[in-house]
Amino acid sequence: MHIESFDAGNISRLPRAIGDSCEPGRAYISSLVRNGPTPYVENADVRMDALLIDGKVLPLVINKGRLGNSNVCSPCAHYVEYALHEFSKRARILNRLASALAFPLGTVLNSGLVERVVYVNNWLLSTNPNHGLSPGQVDAVSRHLRDRHPDSAIVFRSINPVSDPSGMKALTTNGYRLVPSRTVYMLDTRVGRNLAHANTREDLRKLKNTAFSIVDTPEALASHVGRMTELYRALYLGKHSLLNPQFTDEFFRMTLENGFLSYRALIEDGRVAGFMNFFVDEGMLTGVGIGYDLNRPRKLALYRLAFAVLIAEAAKLRLIANLSAGKGEFKMLRGAVPVQEYDALYDGHLPPYRRFAWRFLEVLARIGAIASRRLHPRPSR
Repeated sequence: MHIESFDAGNISRLPRAIGDSCEPGRAYISSLVRNGPTPYVENADVRMDALLIDGKVLPLVINKGRLGNSNVCSPCAHYVEYALHEFSKRARILNRLASALAFPLGTVLNSGLVERVVYVNNWLLSTNPNHGLSPGQVDAVSRHLRDRHPDSAIVFRSINPVSDPSGMKALTTNGYRLVPSRTVYMLDTRVGRNLAHANTREDLRKLKNTAFSIVDTPEALASHVGRMTELYRALYLGKHSLLNPQFTDEFFRMTLENGFLSYRALIEDGRVAGFMNFFVDEGMLTGVGIGYDLNRPRKLALYRLAFAVLIAEAAKLRLIANLSAGKGEFKMLRGAVPVQEYDALYDGHLPPYRRFAWRFLEVLARIGAIASRRLHPRPSR
């Protein structure tokens, strides 16, 4: 089993993939490693390397303890700061409780150095492609990383039993523990059952009759990069949380040019009113981001239209769609089912006080998962 490591100094020597379908992903990883992630994701002050194992390339995110990063590359941001931010939205008393909990929780986790972590297969997206490793390959990667980063926990993100059950088993077989991360929503469009839902049919009807042009070619969208960045940031950062990945113009330009992400935009009078992007990997279409003009009238249903584009794309390709997290009721009313997503953690090589901090984080994560299920019950049909 052959493993090679690549960093900014030698990433230009990363071999080309066999088959064009792999090249966009390698181009994306190479850009992040060569230039560092911050030109593309402002709140990702981490180092990025790449591993090549038996011809498969995996991005590595290496956080040596720096705070203030996005939830996609920081355990504290994901499990504490983001969770408390969502918790605080519920009511004023919960907001006060969240504020009171933030400091003691952060103190325990920071004293246990949980921010010292190496993420495997972390593409700096909220939802990542499958890692696709066998049990033997997981063992080889784990041993390689324990040798190179003995003071860091090893984490695989975006693990769930629907997207990659064999990959999930490969991790648990090798001693990884599954830490509840969030609930994602899966929509199976392969047999058309989603069309049994009135909301889906209505959305697709609106999409069919829309006056917006749906533009999908990189050449036609190149001049709209700044506008798509603006719409994304207004929604994910302005309306939701600054802990979300703070994608820049360069991120949208790079992923559009190299084809790693596919884009669809709703355009009227030469201006983007809404857009969404996604990638396709191993029978799964995964939504990455969406943006729409928050200042336009709600009757235009821009979010519904952009979401309908995603469903239509998955149905056209007869794929399962991973609709990521958030807007659970909206997605379930269109036929999606909730699926528990996990971070797979290995910390057996760390000293006891470091393992204790991760166990504490696991307890918080499990409490959060239970609370989330109670706060977001499945809607009646």
